[in-house]
Amino acid sequence: MLDLSAITRRLKEPPVRAVRFLMILGLCAPFLASLAAQSPIRIGQTVTGRLTIADQAFNDGSRYKMYAFVGNKGDTVAVDLMSDDFDANIVVADASGNALVRNDDSGENCNARLTYVLPQAANYRVYANSSAPAELGEYRLALARGRAAAASDTVCRGFGRVAGLIQMGQTVTGNLTANDPEFPGDSTYFQRWILPVTPNQAFTVDLESSEFDAYIILTRGRGDKLVENDDGGGGCNARLVYTTPDDHPLRVVVNTASRPPRQTGHFTLRVTDGESPTEAKGNCRFTGSGGAAPSRPNAAPAATAPTASRTISVGQTQQGSLSRNDVLLTSDSSYAQAWTIQGRAGTTVTIDLESDEFDAYLFLRGPGISGGRDFQDDDSGGNCNARLTAIFPQTGDYEVVVNTAGKYATGAFTLSITTGSKPKSVARCSRSQ
Repeated sequence: MLDLSAITRRLKEPPVRAVRFLMILGLCAPFLASLAAQSPIRIGQTVTGRLTIADQAFNDGSRYKMYAFVGNKGDTVAVDLMSDDFDANIVVADASGNALVRNDDSGENCNARLTYVLPQAANYRVYANSSAPAELGEYRLALARGRAAAASDTVCRGFGRVAGLIQMGQTVTGNLTANDPEFPGDSTYFQRWILPVTPNQAFTVDLESSEFDAYIILTRGRGDKLVENDDGGGGCNARLVYTTPDDHPLRVVVNTASRPPRQTGHFTLRVTDGESPTEAKGNCRFTGSGGAAPSRPNAAPAATAPTASRTISVGQTQQGSLSRNDVLLTSDSSYAQAWTIQGRAGTTVTIDLESDEFDAYLFLRGPGISGGRDFQDDDSGGNCNARLTAIFPQTGDYEVVVNTAGKYATGAFTLSITTGSKPKSVARCSRSQ
């Protein structure tokens, strides 16, 4: 049985993996044998593949591909299943589909690995499987002779419980409850939904609820955050727009704003083709059981943004202080301070804003930028710091605007700009203001 206490997740959730009963394979073996297409694999061979919507699924909703191999009595075989798109799971079975051995996380980084001594000369099956229902994506399966190397770390971080599958053009309804996993950093519940995509596909995700202040996060398989939104759908509804660089499946995280904590309720989740307009500034004044919950800023202020009087260059780090002498943005009662940077078209930079005294928020203004989540950030630097990776659309002067997520917040900060991209933190801000 799976040791739940050994599992933690990126996105800072507690162990949530449900115990899976794959031994049911033996009960439905004749049915599976008649339906499942087998692909051959030899001992000593490595194959690549992809779990798709068209693949067969076990009774728990997890999809699989089945491979057949021949082994001799007493042969020791090592099986590895590796994927960055889903939490890998291996099942080795006899020719009738009766499960003999399985493994989930012994291959490090949520990959699966097992060693098995074949009990007799016979035909066998190995199932390339996911650990959660609805998971899809690419994998690599290796079947070798001998014992598998012991993993240095078998703790799985980055995947987690999956609520279901949503496809382009589809609308689903659900309920966020206290039984869903919780971000301990800000005491909000969340659900993950798998979204299959194609390369260069532009789409819009809408999360609507009359019972909680909606918040969406879009991630890759291992939990790497791509984009997030709070009130872009108008009112307290969330809307994000994204264009895919490839066809790796994504995860839509249904979530709530952090104030009041532990919001629950009914929601509608919708994914549509194309780019829909987003609200430039949320006007949410959600009132739940915990009272009013002002949403965090999620867009650049309009034309009233401050004129820059400070400069910074790529490769520099500057110290500064946000004070009441800076411009007060009337849209959300936050102070803002602008820094000028010379941008070159096509250049990728990462801007980091760090402060121990306020919840950092930054955005980029300039030629070719019309607003939107691609040029602003709140918490991607971790610990309530901001990190924005952006590509300059044109050559010219841009403004990096130092801002806060809270009203009237001030204090010292560090602003730095480096060439290239840096990973985003998936941790939600939990620092008390």
